[in-house]
Amino acid sequence: MNSQIVSSLLRTNVIEQLGSGPRSSEELAEDCKLNQNVLSRVLRYAAFIGLLNYAEGKYSLSDVGRCFLKDVPGSLYMNTSIISAPPWRDSWNNFIYCLETGKPAFDHVHGVPFFNFLDNNQEYGKPFNHFQTLMTTMVAPMVPEAYDFSVFRTICDVGGGEGILLRAVLEKAHRTHGILFDMENALKHNVLGDAIQRVQLVAGSFFETVPAADCMLLKTVVHDWNDENAQKILSNCRKALNPGGKVILVEQVVEEPYTLYSLFFDLHMQVMLGGCERTEAEFRELFQLSGLKLERIIPTKSPMKIIEASC
Repeated sequence: MNSQIVSSLLRTNVIEQLGSGPRSSEELAEDCKLNQNVLSRVLRYAAFIGLLNYAEGKYSLSDVGRCFLKDVPGSLYMNTSIISAPPWRDSWNNFIYCLETGKPAFDHVHGVPFFNFLDNNQEYGKPFNHFQTLMTTMVAPMVPEAYDFSVFRTICDVGGGEGILLRAVLEKAHRTHGILFDMENALKHNVLGDAIQRVQLVAGSFFETVPAADCMLLKTVVHDWNDENAQKILSNCRKALNPGGKVILVEQVVEEPYTLYSLFFDLHMQVMLGGCERTEAEFRELFQLSGLKLERIIPTKSPMKIIEASC
């Protein structure tokens, strides 16, 4: 019920209207061309669950509600739009399978892993890839602002997709060379632009081997996987790391006070892929099992943090 309420308020533009300030149900019904009677009851419910605030006859967005605006850091707008599509919806409807087994509901419902399904069903794969591009584009400039990558001669963007983050990093680190490492299909659609002159494209699987470099850069890769698979990826990165090098993760860190963004993605990764968002202690243990040591966690101007590790 909550998912349908949020999704409906997004699709009818009510949330965006409230982003500009408090409004009455009558004003919202007129501007959004909705049935005022039903809308007033929906708004009342949305206030009850903490999505909205209500005072002096008008509704406004709560801190939680603001997470669903289109253009705010950590926006859940696109996630909510996607999650109502059948593959996501049907997987969440089988969340009890995750509770009972610890495995992803998606594989159980659809018979194939998430990314295989998207490759074979482009009506869902294309919108999802577009969403991923938008998310990375928003975050990418904030990473080299918070961390000096110019100290590395070579940076391998492990599972780097189109190379959006690597390009942003190389634009700041003018003398650094890059390696964009991913599956061959992803590399074909790279957006490196002029930076490609300093980048080597290498196709492969991070479960098998990783190209050698001074810095292994992984953005939202580890959260896709359970501890066993994440350990395999990080161990391969450690083996390929040049002496004195660093492993840099760009991930969320679950910490108090909790945010809706991090807690949503934690369970969403479980449902779709069997992965999770991790706490600092969980990252520390994961690194230790992979032969690495957590050095520091650096905040960015986004929900993502830079997690630095070394051998």
